[in-house]
Amino acid sequence: MFATSITPTSSFTDQSLHQEIAASIQSLLANGQWASYRAPVLDHLKAEIANRIRVSNVRLCSSGSIAMELALRGCGLKEGDEVICPALDYPGNIRAVRLVGASPVVVDVAENRWTLDVEKMADAASDRTRAVIVSHLYGEIADVVTLRKTCDDRGWLLIEDVCQMPGGTIDHSPLGSFGHVAAFSFGGSKPITAGSGGAVVTSDERISQRITSYIDRPSELSPLSPLQAAVLLPQWRRLDALIDLHLLTLKNFVNKCGARFPTWRMPAMETGHQKRCFYKLPIQIETASHRDRGTEEEKNRIIAELSCAHISAGVSFRTIQRVAGGRGRMMGCKNAEAISANCFLLDHRSLAGSSESGERLLESLTSIYDRGLQ
Repeated sequence: MFATSITPTSSFTDQSLHQEIAASIQSLLANGQWASYRAPVLDHLKAEIANRIRVSNVRLCSSGSIAMELALRGCGLKEGDEVICPALDYPGNIRAVRLVGASPVVVDVAENRWTLDVEKMADAASDRTRAVIVSHLYGEIADVVTLRKTCDDRGWLLIEDVCQMPGGTIDHSPLGSFGHVAAFSFGGSKPITAGSGGAVVTSDERISQRITSYIDRPSELSPLSPLQAAVLLPQWRRLDALIDLHLLTLKNFVNKCGARFPTWRMPAMETGHQKRCFYKLPIQIETASHRDRGTEEEKNRIIAELSCAHISAGVSFRTIQRVAGGRGRMMGCKNAEAISANCFLLDHRSLAGSSESGERLLESLTSIYDRGLQ
């Protein structure tokens, strides 16, 4: 669990963007469209997302969790179908698989990575496999190029979870365009946010039609409101600038951390052909960094002290270690357990403030690190 951060969400630390968002909301209030089911701002947001992700169909919804459920329903899954899922992921994704009547097949992540092991995925396949969920987690981009080819070769559908990585790219191709369908989240702590909300995107007309047939009743199930769209639209229009600024801040922070905290391992910032976005910054505690404490105790100490300093920090998603009720298959979680065991996460909001707040964060971390060596 993450403590409440005193630093605002990164989108709102840019005063000019804040003014654009305020003007967007005010315009909606002035013309009365804030109370409309079909306000034009909803279409404007869908067009912005479709153009950026390079898809033909965008459906806005109330959360990333609903977006994942809609993506699964769009795949036409039925009772007895299997969906390959990572052993370390947002737990709502597996719940969504069960909700649509399918069975999860839990596959380990790659060694020292947060994302699905492509080779192990092939070993987990059966004649009932119909889809694969892959999530981009903690600034790491999954191998969606290989995954998409594997899925196409085998007749599976790839469901891409981009909830943590809006604006990420591989060779300038946007994340969300590699899957047959993809889910986005605009929850309160996400890099792009309206407090809540989500979107499901696809260029597959069959998937889009299934989503439409499920969500239109005839009023829309789990909609995004026009006011939320008004908050999101300026952020999507300035997404590249927001991500670039945040990455620059992170690079400066990680460079300073390298000298101060030699036994904490930071993620690499330079990734060549990839452009990433960090929702949570993972920091690995090297086992030899502490004397009498075990890794788990040291991790908990760090998180507790960060919380006392009003710095938003926490642990990774829980590793999926078993399939509840015997519904599904478990193919291993050794690597997932290993990478999550000695890791703590800094919320992106802790790193989104001014240079002065960045220095205060470094000072707090230095004190916490030094106490761990005593």
